[in-house]
Amino acid sequence: MTMTFSLGCYIFIIVACAFVVKGLAGFGDPLISNPLLALKLDNRDITPGLLPVSLILNAYIVLKNRKNFCFKIVASIALWVLLGIIPGTLLLKLGAPWIIKVILGILIIGLGVEMLTRDKSKKFQPNPVIKAIMCFLSGVTAGLFGINLLFVIYLERSSTDRHAFRANTCFVFLVENFVRTIVYIVTGVFTIFTLQITAVTIPAAACGMFVGSQIDKHIGESNIRKFIIWIFILGGVSTLVKALILHA
Repeated sequence: MTMTFSLGCYIFIIVACAFVVKGLAGFGDPLISNPLLALKLDNRDITPGLLPVSLILNAYIVLKNRKNFCFKIVASIALWVLLGIIPGTLLLKLGAPWIIKVILGILIIGLGVEMLTRDKSKKFQPNPVIKAIMCFLSGVTAGLFGINLLFVIYLERSSTDRHAFRANTCFVFLVENFVRTIVYIVTGVFTIFTLQITAVTIPAAACGMFVGSQIDKHIGESNIRKFIIWIFILGGVSTLVKALILHA
């Protein structure tokens, strides 16, 4: 496949819109970009094409919000997510039944609703065993489906504000992106065409992040929290719908 002007414009617009959400919530850009880009591109080109941009911008967000970053909170989360990616990738090669994706979608939606209705006045005390299991499963689903969301429920509860949430969430993504980049280089996943996609997405993502940062200045802490949770729920809905459509 070759990069044309019309295709480049399409990629630019989709990625810019997706990274407006990234600039606001700290995650969620693949929920918008991947399904829309898949209308014109293969997934084998989309994932490596967007990876360098995600790596750069996750590093930027962590650096920008470094004063709010808490290594103590994210170290164990990142470790369990990385450990989960290994069996998730192996399961991907074996082929995962659609029912797993349906269950995952329902689970994410249920957790999102719980986050939306939970009493924030109550102090959150995470169970280390459940935390490890959920973060490990988040890594498994990342390896299987490219959906790395389950760990977000702990960072949403333990982060003090939007800046801490973004820094901590993007650090986990940054570690995962870095590991995948090395694997992709070793296995030769990057191609001339995926690098052309990267060249288009870098300015698009930068524009989207800028717009998101401007909108962020006019949104209160309570509203941004609700926005984050709704993006989380959207991830569950997207996962569930895609599983049902592919099975039909």
